[in-house]
This record gives sequence, C-alpha cells and structure tokens, in this order.
Amino acid sequence: MRRGPGTLYRRWRSIAYLAKRDRSAALRFAFTRELASVPIAARLGLIKRFLSITNAVRGYHTLTDMLTIAHAILARASGEGASGPSRPLVIEAGSGYGGSTAKLSLATALAGGSLIVLDTFRGMPENDEEHELLDGRHTRFRAGAFRGTLRKVEGIVDRWGAIECCRFTKGRFEDTLPHLSASPDVVVLDVDLVSSTRTCLRELWPRLHPDGVVFSLDGQLKATHQLLGNAHFWRDEIGVDPPRIKGLGRDKLITLQPPLVPSELPLG
Repeated sequence: MRRGPGTLYRRWRSIAYLAKRDRSAALRFAFTRELASVPIAARLGLIKRFLSITNAVRGYHTLTDMLTIAHAILARASGEGASGPSRPLVIEAGSGYGGSTAKLSLATALAGGSLIVLDTFRGMPENDEEHELLDGRHTRFRAGAFRGTLRKVEGIVDRWGAIECCRFTKGRFEDTLPHLSASPDVVVLDVDLVSSTRTCLRELWPRLHPDGVVFSLDGQLKATHQLLGNAHFWRDEIGVDPPRIKGLGRDKLITLQPPLVPSELPLG
C-alpha cells in the first residue's frame, strides 16, 4: 500500500490522529476564549486546511505542533494582549518541502501579519554533526536532505497557503540573518543542525519582541535540549538570562519565551 502524500492511507492516518493524538489540541484551538477575536468558524477552517496540507505535502511535525504555533500567532493579532502588535511578524527558519510554510502562512494571514521564510532551498548544508535522538537512536543529516527548491516551496504555498503574506529569503542563515532588521513576534526554527540553532538564536533572540516567542521543532535531538538548557550559552553567546522553556528535555516542540519582568511575576 502506498503511504506517501496524496494517498488514501495518508488521509486515513490524518483522521485517526485527529480523533486520538491531536484531539485535545484541536478542541482547545477551536474553542479557547483566548482567541475570541478570531471566529470559531475561521479556526475550524484553519484546522481543515492544515489537514489538507498534511495529506498533500510531506512534513515532520504534528497537527498539535502547528496548532500550538498558530495559537501563538493569532494571540498576537490585534485585541490579544496590551503589549502585542496588531500585525504579527513571523519568521520561519527552515522550510523543508513547504508544508509547514503553507500552514504558517495561513495562520499569519488570518492574523493580518507577515511571514519571512529563510532557507537555502538546497537541503541540509555540509556538516559533521552526529546526533542521538530522545529515544536513543542515532542519526546524521546528510547534505541535501529535506531539499525543497525555492520554486517548489513557493508553488506549495501558492496552492495550499497564503503566499501574499510571505517573503522568501534564500541563503545560509549566517549570511541572511544579519541583514534582517525586523523585530519578530513569533519565530519557528526547524533547522535540525545545532550549529544552525545557535546561529538563529544569536541573531534573532536579541531582536525578539518583548512579548515574543520562539518555537523549536528540533526537540527530537538530545543536543538541541542540551544547547537550549545551557545557561552559559545564553549568557556568554547571546548576553541574556536563560529564557522560560517549555518542553525542555521532553518534547519535540520546545517553546522559549523571555524571562518574566517583575511586573509580570505572580503574587504570593
């Protein structure tokens, strides 16, 4: 039986995951009062379109992952948070085959924001990193893996997403990020290499909006957790106190936010 994108098997698995693994996340996203400014029908429509993209494009994330990120994007639209901007800026580092980019573009467009997509569009760069996964298996990322050309990714987003809110920037992160002057509200890292995670955080964390959030989809790698949990990395390389981190040492989707300022600390 064929199991790739566009097959009946893929559609059946999407429905099965929605009914079990992703059910709680989908219900929270659809009916949470935190997103009251976004009609429930629009949120249900976003879930439906996410499923369509999953069925059509190869990806390495779950519906729960993408709904968590979409929630953060929509929460930073107008009317959600006194310090939040009205038109959130989202940055995606590492677009792969374009499935996550299409989904992020839909959430960003619904929030009235813009999405900057950064990738070499040539697959993984040459590297000598060897990784242990959280489940104990080992892996390497060969050069050229996960290659989605710029033309292909743009085509995927044009067909399945909202390309009108996107800007695509081609090149290595160390070459492109220093030229970005934007202050992102939501950053999504799907870069696999720890060296790339380092580069992205060095460049983007100091520019992150005070109410911003960074997501890493590379939590399957022990080395990612080790880097993010290293206080010396934050203080010596980025020059800040370690952030608040959700999912450290446990989850594939890791959430990072700036430390709470005194006025935000809970009383008692």
